[in-house]
Amino acid sequence: MVWLIRFTLLFCLCIMRMSALNLFPAKFEIAERQASVTLTCRTDKDKITWKREDANTIENILQSEFEILSGRDLTVIGLQEDLTGNYTCWSDSGLEDHTYLLLDKSKEATAFQINCTAETFSCTEKIKCAWTPNDLTGEIAFRLRNARDNGDWVSQPVDGVFYLPHSTDSYSEESERLLITGEAASTCCYVKTEYSFFLRDIIKPANPNISICSIKNEGSDNQIVEVKVEPPSTWPQPHSFFPLKHQIEYEIRHDGELMTIEWEDKSKDEVPGSITKLRVRCRDLLLLSQWSEWSEWKNVN
Repeated sequence: MVWLIRFTLLFCLCIMRMSALNLFPAKFEIAERQASVTLTCRTDKDKITWKREDANTIENILQSEFEILSGRDLTVIGLQEDLTGNYTCWSDSGLEDHTYLLLDKSKEATAFQINCTAETFSCTEKIKCAWTPNDLTGEIAFRLRNARDNGDWVSQPVDGVFYLPHSTDSYSEESERLLITGEAASTCCYVKTEYSFFLRDIIKPANPNISICSIKNEGSDNQIVEVKVEPPSTWPQPHSFFPLKHQIEYEIRHDGELMTIEWEDKSKDEVPGSITKLRVRCRDLLLLSQWSEWSEWKNVN
């Protein structure tokens, strides 16, 4: 059993090193530049050896003015990038423990932010967030959580978009802002940021559905196209309680000019003139939310 545990720990250690922090390290310590930090080897062995691993090398740690050894403790003095990495402690039996030591650059970072949108007020749909901290280089591990609702960490997804659950009630006035916390780590450094907002401030509906009901005087300059627009499937009901504003963009057949019309709180409207195609988008009527993306173009035959 002891052999199996050590093999598993070694395997995980190798994965962390080879993946260059594609995933957030399970055990890590952070400290600001020039700070001192003490790492403790979790073992019952009296005689241990420390090593430091970065993206390229593995070094044995000897007593120095920057790295002080004391029993199972290792104190790093005056932290800089060259003293960061995966610190491992070893006994005669093999690997005992490991801790990633990262330089906290949260106060130094200047060009990072979290961007979130929500397709609906309903808590059955998740908030969609993206975050790219430009102050870190190389491969970076990201994670976000909804701190207001004490949510779990959501690790970096394949498509770069995080989907975070929330508990906001669609039918009640929001009394407390959502707080999204983000953490990012590279092989040397760490960044943390927060983004606070009301759900109503980030609403961006999904694409509505458009259909052509009828065409009068087809092909002439007096042509009238009656269109019907259905709210997105994720939009809360009843729709009369959550009204939408629609905007249709259409192309004039003769010269290709693009025109738009808007209307509020009804499903059907008429588009006059000889047109070749049209598309639609929507937004919340009462809160003046962001516009949805445009729907696909629909040809008018």
